[in-house]
Amino acid sequence: MIDIPSTIRISFRALRVNKMRSALTMLGIIIGVGAVITMLAVGTGAKQRLGDQLASIGSNLIMVVPGASTAGGVRMGAGTQSTLSLDDAEAIQKECPAVLYVAPVLSGTAQVIFGNQNWSTGINGTTASMLSVRTGL
Repeated sequence: MIDIPSTIRISFRALRVNKMRSALTMLGIIIGVGAVITMLAVGTGAKQRLGDQLASIGSNLIMVVPGASTAGGVRMGAGTQSTLSLDDAEAIQKECPAVLYVAPVLSGTAQVIFGNQNWSTGINGTTASMLSVRTGL
């Protein structure tokens, strides 16, 4: 039969004798459990955010993207060449009665300077109807 009080006494004595080993073991366990909890929380949060963003797009949204450009034999991808104009957006609005809202978007990059800071940043421009397109109102 196991003597529980004696076992507990021996355990505490071993912890007292090996303080550094005990502290490092506890620290490792705490960091490991904390890392697992943090990664689960980040994963769950990212999944929720992605779901919210996909839900905000709606099921009846169509995006028309201009053609792709090629530079040095490399295809740059859809939307890299400006083949659509504001007139195209207006024509879609006029000619397609099933289309409720049209919100053209123009993207580019620009140099932004403020004080001694100098940044290259992306710029997106659109019309006031973008709010109606994104919310579906």
